[in-house]
Amino acid sequence: MIKKKATISFVGLLTLAVVLLGAVAYKIQPVLAAALQNLSDTQSSLKISTLSDHTIQFVTQSGVGAGQSISITLPAGYATGTFAIANFDFATSTSASCSGFSNEPLQSGAASGATWGVTLATSTLTIISGTATVPANRCVQIRVGSNATFGGTGTSTWTNPSTPGAYVINFSGSFGDTGYVTEDIKTDDTIVMSGTVNQSLTFTISTSTLYFGILGAGAAKFASSTNTAGDTAETIAHTLAVGTNAPSGFTLAVRGQTLTSQQNLSNTIDFIGAIAASSTVGTEQFGFRASETGGLGVTVSTPFSSATSYGYNATATSSATLAVGTGSTPTSTFSLRYVTNIGAITEAGTYSASLVYVATANF
Repeated sequence: MIKKKATISFVGLLTLAVVLLGAVAYKIQPVLAAALQNLSDTQSSLKISTLSDHTIQFVTQSGVGAGQSISITLPAGYATGTFAIANFDFATSTSASCSGFSNEPLQSGAASGATWGVTLATSTLTIISGTATVPANRCVQIRVGSNATFGGTGTSTWTNPSTPGAYVINFSGSFGDTGYVTEDIKTDDTIVMSGTVNQSLTFTISTSTLYFGILGAGAAKFASSTNTAGDTAETIAHTLAVGTNAPSGFTLAVRGQTLTSQQNLSNTIDFIGAIAASSTVGTEQFGFRASETGGLGVTVSTPFSSATSYGYNATATSSATLAVGTGSTPTSTFSLRYVTNIGAITEAGTYSASLVYVATANF
């Protein structure tokens, strides 16, 4: 009998111990909300009292089930402005990598099927699922303001606090994950920088003396900078070079009397005029043509722009435009070719002309 009682008592104690251990094991299983991962809120401005767009990203460890919600609560000081559904974008990625987002359809108020609902109560933005879900460990992106473009062009309506400092934005909702980000609002978030680009105009003339030599009615003569007898074939007499950083470019002009007799100033060789003409032997002519290389937006003006003809329409007191540039340009080089012809009765004498070239930058 003693052995029987001892056996029964031992089994009863063992059973009780097992039950108590089971109770202890049950109590150490807490249910905790998961923390949002890679949580960020990039604002377009951190300046006080300034409209600012928000790009919010986070990875949800739990995911979002059908009928669940995500809430974003702004701290006191932020103003959310007038609500419009076009001011919000909600997108998800296919992994925990916050890239390759796909936007979800949104509507104001409650959700409807696969279309998520959006509400804004005071300072809490809530995005609500109908039947749509977000799998666990996926990145979510929420855009607020003018950066929201999926459902239409958004408008910046959220305004930063008027006092600088640290402000905590909280994330919660029935989907279970939680987190927060801290924004550091500044009195001014802008650095103003300035610099000056000095104005520049360079103008060079390759030579200041040209020669026609002895003129005759039987052949044209072309000016030369190296042959004092002049040339019987067309040649580049000299060059002009203009470079400038003027935003509106430059103007190159010429002024000066045609070839004039130094013995009798009333005797001149006729200048060709504003309409270009080819060289005509036996007819009084004075003029030149020009070609340009190297510049940007530079045009030779008429009557100097012909490839084979010549012109000249300036006087001692009035200028003619040789070329124009429309903007800043590297060095623009002009090659000038001069021609003169005389008639059988052109008065004898030593003829000369002094042409003045002026480059004007248009800043």
